[in-house]
Amino acid sequence: MPLPTSVSNKLGYDIEFDSNARYENYTIDFEATAEHLYQLQLAAKANGAGITLVIFDTEFLPKLFATKHGVYLQKELPFMKGKPWVRHDEHYHIDFRIPCKPKVG
Repeated sequence: MPLPTSVSNKLGYDIEFDSNARYENYTIDFEATAEHLYQLQLAAKANGAGITLVIFDTEFLPKLFATKHGVYLQKELPFMKGKPWVRHDEHYHIDFRIPCKPKVG
């Protein structure tokens, strides 16, 4: 579900979910988020790549890890340990490890 974005809410970055993962009529679907991260990890591995970092709001990690894929995610994905400079409650970041071929010529 797309979140409302405009210049007045800094294109969505001003949206703040509360400790219950709610903002107005929106609720974070942690099962869907966990499934997305799980599928990205499988696809990365299948394509000879990997995930080197996941930036996810630390307040919500327990809710993410309580999902069907939570144990796998906790074991297999490198979640950022510290606090990012901007809150990641309405989005998350994934850094992929993509092998590069040497430049020829």
